[in-house]
Amino acid sequence: MLGLYNYMKAENKVRTHNLPEEAPLVIGIDLGGTQIRTAVLRGATLLSRVNLLTGENPSPERVIPRMFESVEEALLKANISLSQIAGIGIGAPGPLNGRTGIVYSPPNLPGWTNFPLRNAFAERFQIPIFVENDANAAALGEHMFGAGKGSNEMVYVTVSTGVGGGVISQGQLLQGITGSAAELGHMTIDWHGPRCNCGNYGCLESFSSGTAIARQANELISLGKADDLLSYALAHQPAHASANTPADNSTLAVTTPLHVNARMVAEAALAGIPVAQQIITLAGEALGVGLVNILHIFNPELIILGGGVSQIGAPLLDPARRIMRERAMTVPCQSATIVMAQLGSDVGLVGAGSLVYYHQ
Repeated sequence: MLGLYNYMKAENKVRTHNLPEEAPLVIGIDLGGTQIRTAVLRGATLLSRVNLLTGENPSPERVIPRMFESVEEALLKANISLSQIAGIGIGAPGPLNGRTGIVYSPPNLPGWTNFPLRNAFAERFQIPIFVENDANAAALGEHMFGAGKGSNEMVYVTVSTGVGGGVISQGQLLQGITGSAAELGHMTIDWHGPRCNCGNYGCLESFSSGTAIARQANELISLGKADDLLSYALAHQPAHASANTPADNSTLAVTTPLHVNARMVAEAALAGIPVAQQIITLAGEALGVGLVNILHIFNPELIILGGGVSQIGAPLLDPARRIMRERAMTVPCQSATIVMAQLGSDVGLVGAGSLVYYHQ
């Protein structure tokens, strides 16, 4: 009976918000290590958009006032008053607890240890506030308004500067006991692999992220094992580069004078540079192993791939699909469909706004 209730509740959520013009007005905030992105939304439709830099030394004391400022500016641009807003949803870097709204200790936001983000906003705006891991929020956005619309068993995987994800099971966001469930980028792919920023070894993020692709390229160049890639990089080096791919607007500097990044490696692979092709293939194979794990653990009907690195396309995704065919058990593999995300660069904002609809 409980399963039927959850299923019906999830179905009602999808039906309620099929038509954005019927949805209440909400505010979505996508908090990143370098940017604060805020919007007034009706469903998946952005009525205003504000981008502010988090600034240097992004402590709560410095960033929270800028987040408040972004909300007020977004309201002003949309010509909307706070009294018309049903709630504010915030997607923030994890780890955090969505139930309590407490941010634990995100690596790219130093000083935010056990910070009560929800309470800070509730005291300031006096309306419902919802906080969630940014990848979980993005998964919810795709579930309610994007490629996962209507699916009650889906997994969203974003492959970008890092690797993250979110899981929808029986129409509900999987959170775990502390809100830390579905850290998909930190599943172990190779227990003898490189050290990850999370402290673990051999995480999926250490192999398939834009940062990992850039790191692998620069290591090979420094060892003199990627002369063709070096020549390509010197001939095509942009004025300003980062460890990102075309659809990823976040920035992460690569510590090499050559600034060889994931975008450059992907372009070199498409140009036929063998070592670049090998790097992308390795990243794709590791992604495939991660997707096999996802199939076996969650048995979803839908896997949604998003993030800038996923836009590399066939050179990355074909090896991933091959690994899935070779290694996954037949029934869960045949039961799942892999699709690309639909919300694009707005997924963080739409996902944050979706938190309000999901919880009300």
